[in-house]
Amino acid sequence: MKRFAVMTDVHGNIHALQAALRDLKKQHVDFTVCTGDLIGIGPFSNQVCERLYALKDTIIVRGNHDEAVLALMNDDPYPESRADVKEHHQWIADRLYKRYAKWMETLPRKIVKEVEARTFQFTHYPMDTKASLLPISEDPFDQIGPPNGENFSQLEELEREAIVCFGHHHDGHHFSMNEQVFFNPGALGCNNEPYARYAIIEVDGRDVRYIKRHVPYPMATYVEQLNRIDFPRKEVILKIFQKNRRTHHDTTETHRISSDYYNE
Repeated sequence: MKRFAVMTDVHGNIHALQAALRDLKKQHVDFTVCTGDLIGIGPFSNQVCERLYALKDTIIVRGNHDEAVLALMNDDPYPESRADVKEHHQWIADRLYKRYAKWMETLPRKIVKEVEARTFQFTHYPMDTKASLLPISEDPFDQIGPPNGENFSQLEELEREAIVCFGHHHDGHHFSMNEQVFFNPGALGCNNEPYARYAIIEVDGRDVRYIKRHVPYPMATYVEQLNRIDFPRKEVILKIFQKNRRTHHDTTETHRISSDYYNE
């Protein structure tokens, strides 16, 4: 049996990432997957990159925020559809260490890996061959549309029984289409509850088990830090974390970690 972790959409939230990694140390996984959007939204880009870069046995792919920031750093075309976010991405780009930018440039958009008797595809968001060749300025991650069976049926290049682990949409998803499975554990660092979300996937031959982990982290402390930093789109970003916000007491890590189990 193989056992691995999947996380996505860290979005510069070092507090959520640290909580997840502490929990992950207890899980005895064979490898760890991050399906993109390491940076953007949250301001702690270098700290997040430092922790992910240092991890052993990882599979990491780029997301749209990662590529948008890299485009600005490289003077490449930036997506016109994201004009309202450009100032924020420029702020991130101006502060991202070059060594982490160079590292992210080496990350692919997609990795296919055989685990036991199953084929997994790890990507920030599924896309067809045509979209996969587009630069970030042409919004390759948004060509297919929202995650559902109708839209994903366009992905003719997928192996017939592939399991696709993705992110991009911050709510979690888990559904099947024919013999294919699509799984998104939900954004780790960009949601309105004080939990760092990731998942453990266990593969035993052809049997697959999905274990969702919701790890408490001090979101109130994170929001306090956001309030002290002056950065573009701050008010918009704060609303992400302030909606249905719980008290500081409720965000401490003394609360029980919750897990949801799904078998296939």
